Amino acid sequence: MDVRTAKKKAWRVLIAGIISNLSIGILYTWSNLRDALAAVDPATGERIYSEWAPTMLNLPYSVGGFLSAFVVVAAGAWQDRIGAKKVIIVGILMVSLGAILSSFVTHSPYLFLITFGIIVGSGIGFVYACPRAAAMKWFHPSKKGMVNGLVVAGFGLGALWLGPVELFLLGKLGSKEAPVGLGLSLENTLLALGALILCIGIPAALNVIEPQTPEEKAAVDKIQSEDLSGGKPLKATMKKAPNVSLATCAKRKQTWMLLTIYSFFCSAGALVISNATDIMRIQTGGPEGPFGETVLKAIAFMVPLASISNATGRSLGGILSDKIGRKPTYYIIHTVAALNMLGFIFLWKTPYLVVLGVILACVSYGSAMSTTPSIVADYFGLKHYGANYGLVYNGWGISLIIGPSISAYSKYAYGNYDFAYGAAIVLIAISAAVVFFLKQPKFKPEEIIQD
Repeated sequence: MDVRTAKKKAWRVLIAGIISNLSIGILYTWSNLRDALAAVDPATGERIYSEWAPTMLNLPYSVGGFLSAFVVVAAGAWQDRIGAKKVIIVGILMVSLGAILSSFVTHSPYLFLITFGIIVGSGIGFVYACPRAAAMKWFHPSKKGMVNGLVVAGFGLGALWLGPVELFLLGKLGSKEAPVGLGLSLENTLLALGALILCIGIPAALNVIEPQTPEEKAAVDKIQSEDLSGGKPLKATMKKAPNVSLATCAKRKQTWMLLTIYSFFCSAGALVISNATDIMRIQTGGPEGPFGETVLKAIAFMVPLASISNATGRSLGGILSDKIGRKPTYYIIHTVAALNMLGFIFLWKTPYLVVLGVILACVSYGSAMSTTPSIVADYFGLKHYGANYGLVYNGWGISLIIGPSISAYSKYAYGNYDFAYGAAIVLIAISAAVVFFLKQPKFKPEEIIQD
């Protein structure tokens, strides 16, 4: 295989990785499913799923998100041994099966936590762990941010097609402001989603492969050894990092600092994404308030808006971090996120300003989701990237516990999200302080694994 052919295959693997992540974005559509679980039967005035206490409505999202991060360590290590394709196929099957099984237990919150939170969440982790590591092995080291950004953008964009599909299938069951659609039950909607995930995900998974043959490896070695510096000193983001094991990675303070950044910083984005439609209602006074029909129209687009903004942030954040460095990118998104939370408290009180706030929250959140995996590759190499990043990625899972929990308490205790916004500012400030002390780790020669 020559270099030109290898570069074409690199893009094919990258696109397949994007689509595989695109197929499993059901977690980011939780606002729609939560609204369906909270729906009221117009004939009786009673909640259809009365078994669900209001404080439980975000639990499947939190549990699913946490587990999707928790299993990435095992999934990444498994991928390092057997390759990305097989692990992704297992993950797609789990997400599809979990959605289908969830359709049979909608009136049992604890069984739903198992089928959606555990099975779907774990399946997402298996899929999410693999495409970036496989794709980065085909590209020059200077493209780590771009590859990470585009692949994880696929995950964020999953809600862009799944969200509208859910609203169309559910009709007014998903939200009283939703378009009529087909008016299917939540149960039939989950069945349809499970089938769609399977049909889209499996063909993509079959094309996510690492360089395998001697010819492919030789061509990739040539690509990765290309000098793109133009005679200038290589930037840190352009260098091929030393490869270290999970055990070595776990001993470095930088690993736990990155995990903390994920845990605290991403909590702000998680609380907005998991409550996007309700934030629009609360901040503006709802359809009964002064903005009336404008609020109705805005609510219908909140999930796709969050998805597009999240994906945009992931793409731009990865590319920006390649150009200006990881830490400067971190500083920018921390500043934007903190100021945006202040905006939600004091300024974002009209539909258009709430839309602006959601965009800023999701873009900064998405940027962290591409900058962080890129810096893991910078610090610890690609040979055991799946397991090493999986350890750091647990911080993101923790953020899905912190953010939605704070928002649920704030809504329950105060009837709005102002307390949650204030808490998010504190968490962002702590995360920024951790970024300040973050430095490239050093390794002993015996800790470095040769290619």
